Amino acid sequence: MNKTVITVQHTESEHHLNGHAGAWGNWPLTEKGRKQAFDIGVWLSKEGCADGFVMYCSDLARAEQTAEEINKTLHLTPVMSELIREVNAGAGNGKPWDWFDGHKIKSGSGYDPDYRPFPDAESDRDLWNRIMPFCKQILESDEEKILIVSHGCTLGFLQAMLMGFEFDDLRRARFSGRSGSVSRFTVDPDGRVTANYINQRQWET
Repeated sequence: MNKTVITVQHTESEHHLNGHAGAWGNWPLTEKGRKQAFDIGVWLSKEGCADGFVMYCSDLARAEQTAEEINKTLHLTPVMSELIREVNAGAGNGKPWDWFDGHKIKSGSGYDPDYRPFPDAESDRDLWNRIMPFCKQILESDEEKILIVSHGCTLGFLQAMLMGFEFDDLRRARFSGRSGSVSRFTVDPDGRVTANYINQRQWET
């Protein structure tokens, strides 16, 4: 049987409007974000997601609330996971962007996969290594229908893994979506992955 993996990036959060970093800052959704998430749930029901899907969700508030609104339609019980939290910005978690930019460690020229803005933050390599066990888990599991609610940076890396990227490929290409973006992948029994769509907002009318 083919495996279906659908990812949802959490919808509008307060940090999108208040000039603060997201990361591990535990921001709630705005009222608009809750409405967006509800609309995604209605749209996902038309994609068949109420039929036998397993939902995995980041345990940060904005992802959990996105799942909550989606489940007003789908009625799934989310499996909460720290592995699919957003990137950890360490001392910069949830801070105002002007504070963040004024206190972060200066980066060198060019892309550095091991750069951390603060000593206790995650680098790209750290984030990749955190997500990889989760990706392997879902691909090797017997679950045929998987719905994942998470965050922009995290889902960008997870999507790259699903499409067969290695970590060093991030130097030349990566995925990026807006809040509320939905992606769908099909994995055939031989492990070949088809991206049916990536970071779309078909639910938006």
